[in-house]
Amino acid sequence: MMSLSQKINADVVRIYEQRRNQAFYLREERVKRIYDQYPVLESLDRELRTAGLEQLQSSLDCVASQGIDGRSKSLAQVLCERTDFLAEHGIADGYSNLAHTCRACRDTGRIDGGWCYCRRLIVQRILPDYFPDPMSDDAVFANFNLNVFDSKPPVKGKEASARDTMADYLQMAQFYSGNFDRVRDRNLFFSGAPGTGKTFLMQCIGHRLMDEGKSVVYITAPNLFDLITRYKRQLLAYRPDPEMLEEVTMLHNALLTWDLLLLDDLGTEPATPETYSNLMMLLDSRQNRNLATVIASNLASRDFTKQYDSRVASRLRGNFLVYRFPGDDLRLRAKHCDN
Repeated sequence: MMSLSQKINADVVRIYEQRRNQAFYLREERVKRIYDQYPVLESLDRELRTAGLEQLQSSLDCVASQGIDGRSKSLAQVLCERTDFLAEHGIADGYSNLAHTCRACRDTGRIDGGWCYCRRLIVQRILPDYFPDPMSDDAVFANFNLNVFDSKPPVKGKEASARDTMADYLQMAQFYSGNFDRVRDRNLFFSGAPGTGKTFLMQCIGHRLMDEGKSVVYITAPNLFDLITRYKRQLLAYRPDPEMLEEVTMLHNALLTWDLLLLDDLGTEPATPETYSNLMMLLDSRQNRNLATVIASNLASRDFTKQYDSRVASRLRGNFLVYRFPGDDLRLRAKHCDN
């Protein structure tokens, strides 16, 4: 059975192969379109290759540079004709070059004897697939529909409508993700009833930052604490499972070191002293590294003292900007409307 690192390396190799194949395919398509439009250019490129080979052969045979039999055009002459043709028709040279996704390593993953930075970005992109909670592909800002929220204020003249509130939250989330490097020291806490858009909005933030090359982890609270427990058990085991230890270590390190942690459904995990300790350790570690955390919970921040240690509640109140999501479960409302 393949270990996690072997699986990831295999995925990385496959992605680089796909990128190289795509670059070759696009080059062939691009050159074909240009040749179909400018047959003369195809002829000139063919003459250029012939002249280059003949000049190479001439230099090896110590024959005159104008060609083996003296009838072919010289390399310099063909180059001049081709340059004039490109300039006359406004064609940029280099159309036959490969357009690699990463120009630095030419989609090989290695540069100057080490790993290219693009490899880290690929790993950041695929490692979340190995977490137990995948993010929805539909959770992007373009799909955030404000029309599903109630436009009527709950108390006339006293409170904003759910739609107006969510419009403000959407603007906040877009600003947060668009200025992440400047505001990453500000953590976010989304609270509200189930189905009010908390998960969708936090995943919108995650997808936007992943598109910008940031490392993002999304995980629900029960799976988070299960992962931490498995990690600690492997560390304390007399004979730990090497593959399991490697897997949980890699995932655990991502929780502690990646740019953004999206922690969903906090408050649904078993309430134990160990849970409190693990949560404080995680929050403190990320805070000390100046790493961002977005938490979503069905509990209001003021209710955390009822379920959690006061130290946990204090951290949440002191280090997080709290956003209370209004309204009822949108999924139940949609189902009721359909009926």
